[in-house]
Order: sequence, then structure tokens, then C-alpha cells
Amino acid sequence: MRRSLQLSLFALVLLGLVGGTLAFFLAQKSVTVTVDGQSRSIGTYADTVGEMLEEEGLEPAAHDVVLPAAHQSVSDGDTVILNRARQLELTVDGVSREVYVTALSVDEALEQLGYRAEGLVLSASRSDRLPLDGMALTITTPKNITLVADGQERVVTTTAATAGDLLAEQGLALSETDRTSLYPQQALLDRMRLQVFRVQVSEVPVTSAIPFERVETPDANAFEGDETITQPGQAGEQITTYRVTVTDGVETGREELRTEVTRQPVAEQVTVGTKARPANSPSADGLNWAALAQCESGGRPNAVNPSGRYHGLYQFSVATWQSVGGTGLPSQASPDEQTYRAQLLYQRSGAGQWPHCGSRLFS
Repeated sequence: MRRSLQLSLFALVLLGLVGGTLAFFLAQKSVTVTVDGQSRSIGTYADTVGEMLEEEGLEPAAHDVVLPAAHQSVSDGDTVILNRARQLELTVDGVSREVYVTALSVDEALEQLGYRAEGLVLSASRSDRLPLDGMALTITTPKNITLVADGQERVVTTTAATAGDLLAEQGLALSETDRTSLYPQQALLDRMRLQVFRVQVSEVPVTSAIPFERVETPDANAFEGDETITQPGQAGEQITTYRVTVTDGVETGREELRTEVTRQPVAEQVTVGTKARPANSPSADGLNWAALAQCESGGRPNAVNPSGRYHGLYQFSVATWQSVGGTGLPSQASPDEQTYRAQLLYQRSGAGQWPHCGSRLFS
């Protein structure tokens, strides 16, 4: 081959190599990559954002933010932003959930999550940075709680997390028997109502009577209706102990615990007449009982004299009435019984028992 031809071929090969290298160099793009706010410039031949990130060893996770999107083409001079997401174990006023933020600090996370209120109580400083693997963050927000205790009702603004925390904050101590409308561990929410019930439980003894029994014994020598108490009855006594519950000054429960008899009752012993009673008509003995009654009491069976000493149709004293077998008050007995007892008294003592009116019996 002639030398001139060799030189021509060499020149052509050299020109191709130089042109290819120049074309490759010209195809490279200069891109600014910003990862979590840190920027740097890189050169890339990638066609898309996703390919470029892969070249840089950056693999976006599900909650990461990539701008432009991974499938978008990349051009010389572009800026690609990758904000990597942080997982937060977020607890707000006792309610927990998982959230993802691309914030780099606690303060930025609060802004992204919409917690902008003043007075938030946080488990971490606002200036703390969020690690890439996330963190736990507790937020307690100010709440208006209606607090009812010891006869007072008021609205308090608090960042206490639980009902128990609020009671401690307000200096309200509970006894072992006191109760609250919310569990002490219950998380507080805005506009809740927390009521304290002051409960006192005590044992209270109550003394009461035990009624005595009445024991009747037939007496064939006494008239029917005649009764004589041979042994007075006496009520017994017992003490019953109750467990009494008082809530805010009002009794709300009473439970019987035990009963102790301190004195046994004594039965009343009574003899009861069974003998048939004779006729007690005012005319049966030929005496004018109606006239005597009219003179003594105006004929009123329930009459009682002003002194309260004499009773009934024939103005018996209680002692005289009892002496002829009467019980109770004469003025409470039937007219027939009063006449019958008057006849017994006349048979025993005569008309002199009625000094002023006795002569009326013979009229």
C-alpha cells in the first residue's frame, strides 16, 4: 500500500476517535442534587431522574418525596430534590399513631403536621433533629376541662395528659373511697367533664325495739270480754349495724351488716274470760241507768270531764274502771260495756259511787 494511502486511513481513524470522545463528553449533563436540604453538583449521563438517583446510590422509599418524579427525564442544569421521610411514633393527648414526615427537626415536623398552637408540651425539644430512622414524639395540647369538686364547678385550661395528672396539678387529693367520673389513667380531651365524688363509708349502729308477744290464757271464772294482765309485756332491744355510704354529703347506700339482741322481750301474760256474760240491758235490774248517764255525762259515751279524770257515760275514774275489769279508757268502750261495768260497780258498792246522781237510778 502506498504510504500516502496509509496516512489517509490513519487520519480518518484518529478523527473518528476524537469525534466519539467529544460526543461522549458533550452528552454528559450537569445536575444539582439536593438530599434532605444538602446540595451538590454531579455529572450524569442518565436519561431519567430515577436512573440518576440510582447512579448516586440513592433509592427512594415509599414515603420519600422526589422532585421531579422518578420517571421524568433529566436535562443539563436541572435540580433534583430528594426529601427522605422519617417515621414518627406520634402520641397526641394519649392517642397514638404512625406518621411520616420529611421534616428535619421536631419544629418542622410540628409545622408539617399542623400543630401550631402555643403551649404544647412535647417529649422532645423543638430544635432536636429527626434521625432518618425516626423517633417517638408525644404531644400534649392545652384543653379546657370542666372540673367539679367539693361543691365548686369551674373550667380549667391544662396540658395534663390524664385525669389523674389534672387532679394532681390542681392539688385535689383523693381518699381510698373517693371516686371520679373518669379513670385516673384516662386521657383528657378538650371540653371533657371531670367530677370528683367525695365518698365516706362508715358503720352506723341503730337501736330498735323488739315487740313482745301476747300470751292469752282462758279464765272460766271471768266473763267473756274481760281481760286481766297478769304479767306486763316488755319490749326487747336490738342493735343493727349498717354500712352507710355518703356521697357529697348525701346518703347513697345502706347495707345491713349484723344484728345483736341486747335485751330479750318479755311476753305479756293475759287471762281472757270465757264465762257467758249476763244480760246488761239498763232495764234488766229495774234501775234507771239512762237517767244516771244523763245526769253524769249528758248521755255521751265519750264524755271526759275538764280535769281529764272522769270518763264515759257514768264518769268512771280509770282506777275504778279497772277495778271492775275494764281495760283502756272508759270513754273508749262501747255504751253496753260501760253500763255492764256500772252494774258491777253498783252490785259491789251501791249507788253511793255516784254521790250527786246516784238517786236517779231509782227514778
